[in-house]
Amino acid sequence: MDERRQSPRFDLKTGEFAGLPFSMSVQVIDITVAGVLFQSSRSLEVGTRGLLRLNVGGTPFAADIEVQRVSDATAAKNLTYRMGAVFVNISPEHRQAIERFTNQ
Repeated sequence: MDERRQSPRFDLKTGEFAGLPFSMSVQVIDITVAGVLFQSSRSLEVGTRGLLRLNVGGTPFAADIEVQRVSDATAAKNLTYRMGAVFVNISPEHRQAIERFTNQ
C-alpha cells in the first residue's frame, strides 16, 4: 500500500498527554469561591479539566476547573448530568467577583 501522508507520524512516549479541545453549553446551578455546580446534557468524567467561561454579576469570568463528581438528574424527561467542579486556577479579581456576587 502506498503511503499518502504528507508528514511522518511519531509514537508518543508512555505518560505523555494529548487533549482535544471542545466546548459544551452548561447551566450553572451554584457557584462559590471554591467551585461550581453545573448541569449539562453531556457528561464528563471525574478528573476532566477545562476552562469555565461565564459572566458573574456582569463581570466576564474565566477559570480552570476540574470535575470532582458527576450524577444523573432527570428533568422534563431529558437525561441531564450534574457535575461538581473545583477551581484549579482562579485569579484574585475573579475570586472577588464571586464574593461580591454571592454576598448580594
